[in-house]
Amino acid sequence: MNVYTVKNPQGGQSYTINYSITGAVINDIQVSTRETSLIILMNSTNDGNLVVDLPRNLIDAKQGTSDDQFIVLVDDTYASFHETKTDTDRTLSIAFAGGTERIEIIGTQVLPEFGPMPLAILALSVVSIIAISAKSRFRFNL
Repeated sequence: MNVYTVKNPQGGQSYTINYSITGAVINDIQVSTRETSLIILMNSTNDGNLVVDLPRNLIDAKQGTSDDQFIVLVDDTYASFHETKTDTDRTLSIAFAGGTERIEIIGTQVLPEFGPMPLAILALSVVSIIAISAKSRFRFNL
C-alpha cells in the first residue's frame, strides 16, 4: 500500500490517502472543493487498476444520512468501479486503460466546510455576548 498526503488549501489540515496502483504512477492528488471531487493525476503505461481508500472526513457521497454513489471519471469518461465501505473509509477499485492521465472521484462533500478556527470564533462570540448581557443586566438591577 502506498500513501499520499493531501493538504486542505484553506485550512492547512493534512489527510492521508492509502492506495495501490498497477500500470501507472501517481503524480499528484488534488482536492477540488468547487467540484466536490478528488483529482488523481497519473502517468499510465499499461492497462491497470487503482485501489484507493477515501477517508470519509476528506470526501464522501451522501444523500441525507445515507451513503450515495460516487461518480468516477477516467479521462472525463464515466467509469464503473467496485466499492467497499467502513464507518471511516470508502475504498474504490477503478480499472483504467493504458495512457490514462486523470481519474476524478466526485462526491457530495469534500473537506470539512468549516475548520476548527471558525467554530472557535463562534463559540468565543457567543460566550462574549452572554457575559456582556449578564453584566448589563446586573448593572440595571442595582
